[in-house]
Order: sequence, then C-alpha cells, then structure tokens
Amino acid sequence: MAHIAQVGRKSPRVRLGIAALYVILILGAITTLYPFLLMISVATKSQTDFNDFTPKALIPRYWYDENLLFAKYAEDKYANNLDEINAAYNTDFAKPIDVLPPTAISESPEAIAAWRSFKKTLPDSYFKVGFGEHDNAPSLLLLRFRDRLRQDFGDDIGRLNVAWTEENGSFDGVTPPFERTALREWAPDLTNPKIQYWYKFRQSLPENYLIPVRLDPVYQTFLRQDRYEDKIENLNVAWGTSYKTWQEILLPPTAPDAAEKGGIARRADWEKFIRTKFPLRMLQVDAAALPSWRQFLTARNRANATEAQLPTEIPLSGQPRTDWMEFIASAAPLTALRANSTENLWRDANTGKSQPQSFRSVPPIAFDDHAYVKEHAGNLRMEFATRNFKSVTGFILLHGKAVWNTLLFCLLAILGALIVNPMCAYALSRYNLPYGYHALVFILATMAFPAEVVLIPNFLLLKELNLLNTFAALILPSLASGFSIFLLKGFFDSLPRELYEAATMDGASELMMFGRITVPLSLPIFSVIALNAFTAAYGAFLFAMVVCQNPNMWTLMVWLYDLQDKAPQYVIMAALTLAALPTLLVFLVAQKVILRGIILPSFK
Repeated sequence: MAHIAQVGRKSPRVRLGIAALYVILILGAITTLYPFLLMISVATKSQTDFNDFTPKALIPRYWYDENLLFAKYAEDKYANNLDEINAAYNTDFAKPIDVLPPTAISESPEAIAAWRSFKKTLPDSYFKVGFGEHDNAPSLLLLRFRDRLRQDFGDDIGRLNVAWTEENGSFDGVTPPFERTALREWAPDLTNPKIQYWYKFRQSLPENYLIPVRLDPVYQTFLRQDRYEDKIENLNVAWGTSYKTWQEILLPPTAPDAAEKGGIARRADWEKFIRTKFPLRMLQVDAAALPSWRQFLTARNRANATEAQLPTEIPLSGQPRTDWMEFIASAAPLTALRANSTENLWRDANTGKSQPQSFRSVPPIAFDDHAYVKEHAGNLRMEFATRNFKSVTGFILLHGKAVWNTLLFCLLAILGALIVNPMCAYALSRYNLPYGYHALVFILATMAFPAEVVLIPNFLLLKELNLLNTFAALILPSLASGFSIFLLKGFFDSLPRELYEAATMDGASELMMFGRITVPLSLPIFSVIALNAFTAAYGAFLFAMVVCQNPNMWTLMVWLYDLQDKAPQYVIMAALTLAALPTLLVFLVAQKVILRGIILPSFK
C-alpha cells in the first residue's frame, strides 16, 4: 500500500515535496558515488597525474589530452627519471608533468624512419632497457621478465637459483642485471649465465623498449660540473663561443683543432673527458696506437709485449683490463682516439643528407617516441587504465593463498551465522523460558563492547586452545551475533502461531517445523544475516592479522594492507577498488531479497 494516495499526489505541494525528496536522495547518492568514482579514476593514473583530484579529473586527462599521454609514456619508458628524459630528448624540463612532445613531427617522417633503421645497426651494448621499476610502480619490464623466467624455469625458483648461483625467495624478487651504461669501464660480462640470459631476453623485447645511450648529455654534465662550475659564460670565454644553453654543446668525434679560436681549451676538455669519462666500449682506437700500446706494456714488463695487439673489446677483468684502462687514460695517442658515441655515428650516417639540421645533429629520439605514442594511442590509454589493476591482481594471486583463504572464510562465516544465530533465536522465540528475557539482554550486551576490547582476550584464549593460524580462529569468536539473534527473534515472534500448532497436530518435530516453516518464511531476513556475515568476514583485517600471522593464512584484506608498504597511492587505489567489487556485486545481485529482509519486518 502506497504511503501517499493517488489523489493526494496531484496536489502541487505534495508534488513539490516529492520532488524535493528526490533531489535530496540524488544529492545523497552523488556524495556517495563521487568518492568511489574518484577512487577508480586515481586507480587508472600514475606518478605523473595522480595528484589531480578536481571534479574534471574523474575522467583521466590522458584519455583526451595527447600531451599528457606523451608525458605518461615518457615517465613510463624512462622510469620517471627526469635526467634520463632530458638526456634522451635533449631538453631541460623541470618536472615530469612538464614533459611535452616535440613540435612539427609531420615535417620529417623520413628522418624518423631513418632513425629507426639506424638503431638496428647499433651493437647491443649501445642500448639500455626502458620501462624499468620506479617509485614501486608496476613495471612493464619486470612483469615481462618475471613471466619469462617462470616460463623458462618451470615456475621453479630453485632451478633459477642453481643456474645463476643466487638465493631468491621467489620470482617476484628476481631483478634484471644492473647496467650502468654511461660509466667508462662498464661492459656486459657475457660469460655470466644471468647476463647471457638477459641479453637473450632483450632480443625478444619490442623495439621501443630499447633506449640508445646518449653521450652528449654526459659530456655536457662533465663540462658543467667538472670544468666550468655550472657557468656557461665561463665556457664561452674559454672556448670563444656564444652558447646560451648547455644542450647546444655536442661531443666532437675527434680531438678539436688547437689552432682554432678557443681550440686549446676545447681540446683539453675533450681529452680529459675521453680519457676519464667516455665509455671505453664506444671508444675507437686506431691502429696507429699499436706502437704506443706495445711500448706501454713493455714498460710494465708484460709477457709478449712486443707481439701484443690492440684489444677489440674491453678486457673484462684482471691485469689486461687494468692495463687497457690506464693506457687510454695516460699513454694512448690523442689523435688515435675517436668517440664513436650514438650521436656521432648518427651524424656520420646523415652527413650530406637533406634532413633538417635539428635531426642531423641530435638523434630524433623524442620525435620517435612521439610518433610511437600517436601510432599506439589507443593501446597506451588502455594499458595505462588497466595496468594498476593487473598488478594488484597478480600480487594477490601470486602471494600466499589470499583468494582461497578469503573465499573459504566467507563461506564458513555465512554458514555458521545461518546455523547458530537462527537456532538460538528460534529457541528464544518458541519456548517461553523463564530466563529468556535475561538471556536476550545478556546477548545484546555483547554489542556494547567494541571488537578491539575483546581482541586480546580472544587472542589469548585461542592461543591456549592451539587454534592460532587456523580457520577456527577466524570463525569461532564471531560465530554468534547479538544483533542477528535479536533481529531473528523479533521476526520469528511475528510468524503466525497457527502454523506451528497445525504442524504439531500433524506430528511434526521442532526440527522439521524449523526447516519446513520457519526457514522458508524467513529467507529475506536470512539474506540480511548472510550479507552481514559476508561483509564482516570479507572486511576483517585487524583480528585476521592478529590471530593468523602466518602469511599462508592471510586473507585478502591483510595482503592489501601489506601491499601499502610496497606500492604507491594509485596502485593502492586500484587495490581498494578491486576489494570493493565483491561486496558491490553481492548487493546488486541480491538487492531485492535484501530489501525485502529489511522492509518486511517493519510490516509484521
């Protein structure tokens, strides 16, 4: 029966009141829905844009702003390292959010194609791998690498530890070899099994994962910090130049001519950099240095010094490595040294070609990345939107038995709540016990104490019973609920007594009457009890963590709490969103039955 009759609804004042009521309800729904939508929005963001909490930010800006999409791609590819981004793009951005794509990308698509072809001619040691880990954020590289390890080693971490002579606890702790590609003495040790595997794995990566190592920025940093105290005017005076920014300075392939204006200072700076900073694996030493090399070895009393040849690669260790490094640092003829950096090889390859000067002098890495973003914009947006959720899902599935523990805990909690509470309430309702009222008051008194008050007594009792780290420890303390018993007793009291009297005359037992009469008539209220048991078990955190300290018994909420120490805010938001979905789905599926259970007792 409607609370407002059809005739009454035609009154303007009633209609206005109903409209006002609907407005209030809608506003209340918005205040509830907006935080959830904001949480979902943050869950699809990353370090670059997660701080944007404006109402407009409910739709992440990278879905419609190509500039921000490019900034997020740069953050992802260069591990949110602003120095790496500026080095690759030959820029001077102050913050990752300030990273902008280059202009006029459509003016020279041929140069981008030429650059992509040129990269294929470079040795493996001229590249470093992008998309690494940063700020504890999900890393595409680590996800790929660890998935490949699980596949190749049969998901057996012991096999990997034996093969690589390591002591990893799980595949989630395995990291790629640390490559310091800008250091003078670094070279890949291909005799190491892990390095061998890594370089084989690198060959399977998409082309955009490999980042060419640039040496112009290293040279610029050397001049700023080691030579001219970060004052470009000092460099201009010494070199006789008029540079406005450090990014304009390029590393010459050979020693500058001392006879030119400022040539003496340029030559001295170039020599210092090449002998002490430039990566030896990129240094070409002409055959003209062979006599000096043999003379250097003879002075050191090395065996077969007179027959020695110039190394074609950096010696990996020992005396040969030390001799070669010191020869380059002090005795190698300057005219025999050539800096075969990525940039200089690119400039040599484009000499005389009709490309814009900006492309010929500086490798168009930024243009290449921008072109990739434009070509794969849809896939990138989807990847950014789902990556945090994939990471959380993988974390949950690969750590302990969180999903299984939570599922079993919820099922047992619901089953226990639907057995113990109804039977207790049925007994109090059916039998006029002289102490029934006092028993009900005692049961309701348990609701006056917060769960934290009984946490320690429960823990000590479970410890005495040797039930810690078991499902019994999770279920038994909350098996009976004062609220549920009170609610059920009130509902059972409202059921027609004639049904029970008729059943008694037909010879039905109490158990049969409970199963055949009480339960079918009480399904709506049972659904409310089941929902309460589910939400209590699913959301249990503090008690579950205290009584089950073994990670193999941790529930989903405990694992998500553990994730907070290992993940940034946007990943935690993704975890909270996923954690909220089961409760939301249960309510959506069973909302009619639940509402009947809430409303029906008020009409009894």
